[in-house]
Amino acid sequence: MLKKGGMTESARGTLYALLAVFMFATLGTGFKMAVTRMNSFSVVVWIGIWATAALFGLLVQERGVATIITEYRQRPLFFPVAGAIGLGVQQILCLMTYDYIPASQAIILHYTYPLMMLPLSWLLFREKSGWWAVVCVFLGFCGVCILVSSGGGLGDMQLSVGLALALGTAFTFALFCVLIKHARFSVKPGMFLLNLFGLLFLLCLQPFYPMKWSISVSDMLLVAYLGVFPTAVAFILWNKALRMIPTGRSSNCALLVPILSLVIITIVLKERIIPLQGVGMAIVLLSVFLNVRLASSTP
Repeated sequence: MLKKGGMTESARGTLYALLAVFMFATLGTGFKMAVTRMNSFSVVVWIGIWATAALFGLLVQERGVATIITEYRQRPLFFPVAGAIGLGVQQILCLMTYDYIPASQAIILHYTYPLMMLPLSWLLFREKSGWWAVVCVFLGFCGVCILVSSGGGLGDMQLSVGLALALGTAFTFALFCVLIKHARFSVKPGMFLLNLFGLLFLLCLQPFYPMKWSISVSDMLLVAYLGVFPTAVAFILWNKALRMIPTGRSSNCALLVPILSLVIITIVLKERIIPLQGVGMAIVLLSVFLNVRLASSTP
């Protein structure tokens, strides 16, 4: 196992994953606040603009702009396709979900994507996971099921639309994560290209969706935060983590997001967490702890 600064690559990967997870956890509250002020399409476009600009600014600062062309020439098809899936289609489905269901339910359903990563990883790339990873992800799935079932009201017709949108969000993001995990590219120029093509995909849809270009200062600050931190910075950390740790562990780390999201939603949006949801949270936490513990003790 490689070490750097006294920390193994696996430990660094887990740390990157947890930092990304913390930032991802703020997305639900931010999205819900944004879609109450603007339409979903305007929100995702502004987030895409800020994320792409932030990544380009980072490359300019590091004098790495030339690497953008180099990376694109190596994978001229991958970046447009993966960017459209993970930062185009996924973003649209994600924010449409918040128009139909409460933020707490949307977050829980969105973060079933880690449960989809293992089968997708095996189907597309034949990546095998250890028995403990499968068991722990299944345990985490049970916790998510409790969280979902405790939300109530999923049988309502309006919520069924939200349910379909949320599961579509989860599937497209799981596919995006698996694709970027197995595509070896330089992280910063690669993430810039993915965000750029995701943004171009969204702009192509502008004739079909209303776009609000003039927004207040407070709304601009909100979408700037969502674009720079939970999108640009968090995706860089998440991409690094996916390369350093197995899919099973990254999947389990991602299952922490609904827990942190619900806590933030409760504090900021005042949506109540019921005791049964607390049980689901405890099960997810247990699955993550066991995954990391068992992985570190396995030779």
